[in-house]
Amino acid sequence: MRIAITGGTGFVGSHLTAQLSEQGHELVLLTRTRRQRRATRPNVTLVGADVVTGEGLAEGLAGCDALVHLVAVIVERGRQTFDAVNRRGSANVAAAARRAGIGHLVHLSAVGADPDPRYAYLASKWAGEQAVRISGVPHTIIRSSLMFGPGDGFFTKLTKLVRRTPPMAPLPVAGDGRTLFQPIAVDDVARCIATALERGPSDRVVSIGGPDHLSYEEIIDIIKAKVVSLPRINVHVPVLAIKPMAAMMAAVMRDPLVTPSQLDLLGRNNITTPNAVATAFGFTPRRFADNCAYLRDY
Repeated sequence: MRIAITGGTGFVGSHLTAQLSEQGHELVLLTRTRRQRRATRPNVTLVGADVVTGEGLAEGLAGCDALVHLVAVIVERGRQTFDAVNRRGSANVAAAARRAGIGHLVHLSAVGADPDPRYAYLASKWAGEQAVRISGVPHTIIRSSLMFGPGDGFFTKLTKLVRRTPPMAPLPVAGDGRTLFQPIAVDDVARCIATALERGPSDRVVSIGGPDHLSYEEIIDIIKAKVVSLPRINVHVPVLAIKPMAAMMAAVMRDPLVTPSQLDLLGRNNITTPNAVATAFGFTPRRFADNCAYLRDY
């Protein structure tokens, strides 16, 4: 197939590109980066496009059989807001896919996507899903739990926080540490997307996650034991006490360790069934505890 990928040079996109390229597909990577870039594979083409403005989408999708929409933000920066990128960007992509006659749109969403306005990120992901559903384009929506792998955001930042805490000093844990996550390897997410493309559109939502439900504190303890290997004492700090500092970091730092909206996400579990991938895609995903050695580089 000739497959277009929005965000094809990003975290998930680079892993998906490697898999689909090896399978012999012709790929068109839509990227917002303006500077000239050369594709590293012979069956890959890079096209400049912006999902927020819609610029370049028509050209990038011309002649494509399928489209994978990966572009999203979890940290707002300037004009790159949840509403602009996650909602409006998805609507623009879906509309362009309809005009281009795309036969299958695979949309990557997030476990927990919901219109509840208390969780701005998840509400924007839900709105993006609705744009895909009403577009009339044959589609598959995949909701993923937190992804881990080289270049991820959540786990690498958590590792940096642990490292920066002096040995034997209290390690601040936001909230009660009981919020559940279901870490899934980025390569396994890419495999799920590739399988969905092979099967064709289902016009339904599929939630995926790793094989383990891990609490926020359990994830920290795994990083302490297997990555940092230095003693740290966990001390729980109320989320409300951390929010002012998080807001200040979000205002002055390009890539803050945590933002207020991310702290809000600790208010609800981010899980699906432990066998979700095996049931929907026929394989067992990797465990975070056995595959976190890459964090030693951060």
